[in-house]
Amino acid sequence: MRIFKNNFVVGIAAGLAAAVIAPLLIPAVKKGARPLAKSLVKGGVMLYEKSREAVAEAGEMMEDVVAEVRAEAVERHAAAAADGSDEGSLSSQSDHRPRGDGNDRNNESQSETSAPRSEGVIT
Repeated sequence: MRIFKNNFVVGIAAGLAAAVIAPLLIPAVKKGARPLAKSLVKGGVMLYEKSREAVAEAGEMMEDVVAEVRAEAVERHAAAAADGSDEGSLSSQSDHRPRGDGNDRNNESQSETSAPRSEGVIT
């Protein structure tokens, strides 16, 4: 701002112009800034509401998937009970004894009187 240092008259004129224009310019900026701020807040609220809806829909979808999986597990269990087998049962997987190398015949910790395990894969 070398111009203002060397020329006292230009500095005074710029100060007076700012003093005259500022009262006219500030209300205009305020008048325009309020609608801008209002639209930004409105957009933020709308984004918040849409994201809440999306999260709620995703939660409902996951609840549906969990309910379907549980219903299928109950059906498998009922079918396995009707067949007299233990393959579809979720409780058959609760017995987690160490199995050594994975071959029940070679595992010394399993007694000969214990019931054989089901080697089926749950689908």
